[in-house]
Amino acid sequence: MPTARIAGYTLIEMIVAVLLFTVGGLALVATSALLGREMNTNAVRERAGRMAASRLEILRAGCQTAASGHETIQQIESEWSVAFLDSTRLSVVESVSSPAAERRRTDLLRAVLPCPR
Repeated sequence: MPTARIAGYTLIEMIVAVLLFTVGGLALVATSALLGREMNTNAVRERAGRMAASRLEILRAGCQTAASGHETIQQIESEWSVAFLDSTRLSVVESVSSPAAERRRTDLLRAVLPCPR
């Protein structure tokens, strides 16, 4: 007597499907962790850039009394040196150092600022 075939999946097919979903899920988790670290690093770099731009504006506003200095705010170190080119221009070199993935990243900014009269 012929046996009736029952529709469904075999155990091997289910194991392969679960394995594929597990590998895909692990890949998503690893990618999201990497993206999270990169977003954090970029946020710190953006904060360092704003800090440097703010420092340049402060030096430009107080051009006649501008002086070299150093500042550290939330793991971001900023060091700047000021040189007067003449009575109407100020040369500023600023070094901004912030934490990156496994080391510190240092950006060097150079600007010649006009002194308001």
